[in-house]
Amino acid sequence: MAGVDVFAGLNEPQRAAVAHVRGPALVIAGAGSGKTRVITHRIANLIQAAGVRPDRILAITFTNKAAGEMKERIERLLGLQTPWICTFHSAGYRMLRMERARDGNESEFSICDDEEPEKYVRQIVKDLGRNPKDFEPKKLCARISHWKNQLADLATLTPNDDFDGVCLEVAKEYARRLDAENKLDFDDLLLKPVRMLEKDAVCRRRWQERFPYILIDEYQDTNAAQYKLIRLLGEHRNVCATGDPDQAIYGWRGADIRNILNFQTDFDKPGEPVTMIKLEQNYRSTQVILRAAQGVIENNTERMDKTIRTDNAEGKPISLLAVDDELDESYAIAAALERFHGKERPWGEMAVFYRTNAMSRVLEDALRRRAIPYQLHGGTRFYDREEVKHVVAYLKLLVNPRDSGALSRIINVPKRGIGDGTYDQLTSFADEQLVAPTEVLERPDLLAQVAVGRAAGPMHDFARLWRLLKTLPLGDPAACVRGVIELTNLASHYSDRPPAESEDRVGNMREVITAAEQFRESDPSAGLVGFLEIVGLNAEAGSREDREAGQDRVQMMTLHAAKGLEFPIVFIAGLEEGLLPLLRGKEIEDDKLQEERRLMYVGITRAMKELYLSRARCRMLYGQTFHFQPSRFLAEIPSTCFVAKDATGRHSVPDPTPPPGSRRYGKAAQATSREEAKAAVAAALDSGLIKRGSNLRPNTQVGDDVALEIDPLHPGQRISHKTLGRGTVAVLRGPPEARVALIEFDQHGVKELQLVFAMKAITVLP
Repeated sequence: MAGVDVFAGLNEPQRAAVAHVRGPALVIAGAGSGKTRVITHRIANLIQAAGVRPDRILAITFTNKAAGEMKERIERLLGLQTPWICTFHSAGYRMLRMERARDGNESEFSICDDEEPEKYVRQIVKDLGRNPKDFEPKKLCARISHWKNQLADLATLTPNDDFDGVCLEVAKEYARRLDAENKLDFDDLLLKPVRMLEKDAVCRRRWQERFPYILIDEYQDTNAAQYKLIRLLGEHRNVCATGDPDQAIYGWRGADIRNILNFQTDFDKPGEPVTMIKLEQNYRSTQVILRAAQGVIENNTERMDKTIRTDNAEGKPISLLAVDDELDESYAIAAALERFHGKERPWGEMAVFYRTNAMSRVLEDALRRRAIPYQLHGGTRFYDREEVKHVVAYLKLLVNPRDSGALSRIINVPKRGIGDGTYDQLTSFADEQLVAPTEVLERPDLLAQVAVGRAAGPMHDFARLWRLLKTLPLGDPAACVRGVIELTNLASHYSDRPPAESEDRVGNMREVITAAEQFRESDPSAGLVGFLEIVGLNAEAGSREDREAGQDRVQMMTLHAAKGLEFPIVFIAGLEEGLLPLLRGKEIEDDKLQEERRLMYVGITRAMKELYLSRARCRMLYGQTFHFQPSRFLAEIPSTCFVAKDATGRHSVPDPTPPPGSRRYGKAAQATSREEAKAAVAAALDSGLIKRGSNLRPNTQVGDDVALEIDPLHPGQRISHKTLGRGTVAVLRGPPEARVALIEFDQHGVKELQLVFAMKAITVLP
């Protein structure tokens, strides 16, 4: 152990962070600056040079994966195990158990699983004489969890309204029942240790002496309970916090950026100031990528001044592509991915980022049609998402009223008081009558025989809903999707979730409207039956790819999921005002805007070698077409970082002062001029992201101008479409079984049409 040089290969600021032993230290670690290495080498130095026992060092991370990686590095470095490298919750759990053992308490406490808190709360609501429909257990649990993580005192808490009042009553009884049964929920693993240390000075001193050295990673992500735990344990001030205010992107789940911004104030002492160390040397990205990131983040005021720099090469300029709509964007990204792979780039070296989960749908479609293997990191494929499956199940039932799988899925979604027993009675009775269950709903004489007792009201309500759904026009898939969402009030099924999750799920449901609308443009006569066929094929293809594809896949994820990762080639889609930054109302509050800017910074700094940014002038979201201004973040990137032309053919960056929102346009105003459509295609061609005449089959490199004999159209050909009017074929691509055409329409801009369906609506002009 004595022979290990813990300073080998470190730069000067890294050496300073590792060498620091006594007193508080704040290490501001820029993106890609070797933060994990500094933390592990600092621990090694405390053990080796300062003679600190490994079990006397408390090092806290946010994930078990990060904790495991640190433990492995220490063991490789010193050959020793460090038992207290762990997460906040793991540390709290162990502290509670050790205190119980010290007090001679032999009874074990247990930890609730994910479903138990909701079960407790549901029963308490009933015991209080309240209706669980009016006070959703999930929503109550979310509020109780928030109170615990904010260290709220239930005894002095003042409710804001009737819901808060009931929630407070439930929270107190919930805590009493858990205590009586010797149980803790996940939030208690933070709350209980904090309360224990606050109330018992002897206990607090004991734990402070046990951990004379404390290290915390990602300090900018701490919430109130985590912050308080560190303050109580770290009264000796030998606390080293590592983090980056510029990467604080979890405010929506309780993280407080002020914890890291106020570290010096919290731990300063006259004559013994906090040691501040900045890790600004980046080992990940090229110079041009870092200049872009710095240009964006410097517009924030809630930060600590630092400038990330690198000795890496200047690197390729950032490519900015401005196109007509989200379909053009997806074509360009898919084509570029395939071109890179044709140059022997592994799929896994490339990543596509976007702001919201709903944006993945059109990108997934583009990749799937070109047989590009992909993996949704930290997410689920679009058509595999629960909320999307609910919408599709309603649609399936409209097409096939005998679909028992679809009926069983949606009969109580959203919750309407129809349990499994009632459903079984309905299906059994339908079997006896030799009819479909939906026919029972349609016939009052049959319905009267199953809608009895407590089930009478819910069954009659569902029967009325079914009769309304039956009036939807099956020839218009978009109208059917919209009708299903609105008539069933599916959004209410997720109203009890945290706001961000609820908005995400509702957004995914409404994105099915966009998918249906785009399908209708490809094949106006196919109707809902044709749309469900495509949905089924896409879902099956995704399932098959998951089973067959290896680890080498393009990584797709939201910007939040990208934190902590890195890729040689990165695409960030949807750089539009209203999407990034995300606008949830007419205006965006300053603190929310600053967090959105940090999110952009995180996305940029994931790129190692090449960065591609894209935006669309018009984008169909949730079944409606919007006209978007370029994201203000594009204007904050120095113009010298860019190389690609925008859709107008200019090299300039977008207007630096775009309006802070988006405008909704009706059908008449959605069309772009023919000149703009040509410019959109030209920009994609000029940038090299797509090549005119390319046929992007699975094993064909971009640029191989080989036409397929089966192609019914060819580039440059004039056509007429039944609903979209006249246009010019620009590009044909895709494998033989899934050929698509990129067509520049005179009045509707550039559209992608699936030829297997679109040819029914197309006439070739002389």
